[in-house]
Amino acid sequence: MRRRLLVIVFALVAGLIVALSVPLVRATAERSVQTSFIGRVEDGAWFADMAATALESGRTGRLEAAADRYTALYHSRVAVVDADSEIVVAARPLDLKEPQVRSALLRALADRPAQQPSVVWPWDDRPFVLAEPVKRDGRVLGAVLIVSPTDRARSQVTDHLTLVGLGSLAALAAVVIAVATPVVRWVLRPVHELDRATHEVALGRLKTRVSERAGAPELRRLANSFNVMADSMHASQEQQRAFVAQASHQLRNPLTALRLRVENLEEFVNDPRGLHELHFAVEEADRFGEILDGLLRMARAEASEAERRPVDVSAVVVHRVDAWRTAYEAEGVRLTLTVPDGVRALSLPDCLDHALDTLLDNALKFGDGTPVDVSVTRPPGGDGAGAQRGQDGGVVEVTVRDGGSGLTAEELARAGGRFWRSTRHQNVRGTGLGLALTRMVVEAGGGELRLAAAEPHGLAATLRLPSAPPPPGAAP
Repeated sequence: MRRRLLVIVFALVAGLIVALSVPLVRATAERSVQTSFIGRVEDGAWFADMAATALESGRTGRLEAAADRYTALYHSRVAVVDADSEIVVAARPLDLKEPQVRSALLRALADRPAQQPSVVWPWDDRPFVLAEPVKRDGRVLGAVLIVSPTDRARSQVTDHLTLVGLGSLAALAAVVIAVATPVVRWVLRPVHELDRATHEVALGRLKTRVSERAGAPELRRLANSFNVMADSMHASQEQQRAFVAQASHQLRNPLTALRLRVENLEEFVNDPRGLHELHFAVEEADRFGEILDGLLRMARAEASEAERRPVDVSAVVVHRVDAWRTAYEAEGVRLTLTVPDGVRALSLPDCLDHALDTLLDNALKFGDGTPVDVSVTRPPGGDGAGAQRGQDGGVVEVTVRDGGSGLTAEELARAGGRFWRSTRHQNVRGTGLGLALTRMVVEAGGGELRLAAAEPHGLAATLRLPSAPPPPGAAP
């Protein structure tokens, strides 16, 4: 936008300078032509006076000598013709049939004053042609023709045109650099700040604010409106989070009391069907408690203002896999790990630990007992979408892959939503908040959670995190 505004300002200033420069150059060119024309008119009048005596007496020696001297001095062609358009004296050969010469000669023989030539530009090499009538007692005896080069006049116009051009360029550069650039920067600084703040708000950072003291009055009012909008959004979101957190917390005590009362009813129920329903009610209470715990964790995660920091991905992945290995061995599921040393990424505190716990738990519950593989890679390049690039321009991927039945294309599009569970997994213990909470925390740290079908079958859940530079002093 700054470039476009500068181009517009440059075009406007350039047009103004051209509009002022063209009349100035034209006036200078006309003045040069007028000066040359007046000089030639005076010379023509002097030759006409001398030629009148020569034409009446027939003695042209003095006139020829004067014409030769004038030609040598001014590099001009001088000729004197009689009333019949016959050349009487000519310092150099002159073609009277040339259109310009013929027109000027007929005008002089008709006793009409010489016509001032048009403006001479540097690229116009046509000569000055002056024809002055030779008269005696009111009779036209002939005419004097002076054909002069325009080199001097064109040189003056060229010098002035060059000077005006250089001055115009200097003025244009000065206006653009000293005036236009600071003004455009002053106008666009609030726009850039608003753009940055809008991007921050889009990422969920609702505490972002912009300065209301910079820029034009309209932009200051826009900044104030943006801050009011951000305050309203932040207040609304805080109220929602507070409601979820408070409701989840307040429901825990009645739910616990209700569960205890249901359990205490077991010794008073003798009917087998009644005992079955009683145990089912206890399980539903436990499931309700897990949902409340998930909502409470989500509310706390959304309210978290932690900053992302470098995390040793290799160490975290090895630690969490070792922690889950016992659970996998108890279910008879093979768990493999492929991780290079020294891989670092930017993430929120404990985000990777929580995300791996969720993905490993899901792979154990929904992987149909197939082997689960955990790998850490740093793909070259990337598609430029999803996770933000790290400080070194790379991305770290942590993938948990199983060989189970996986999810259909429609289920993959919906997976990760709050409280969503596949219809095939309704009987498996869970709340449907694990992936949603993981996705939210990962994206808050600038990462991304991708779910895709594994080959030949199964599910591949990939955490993409912006990579972090190695610590100072680390070996390359």
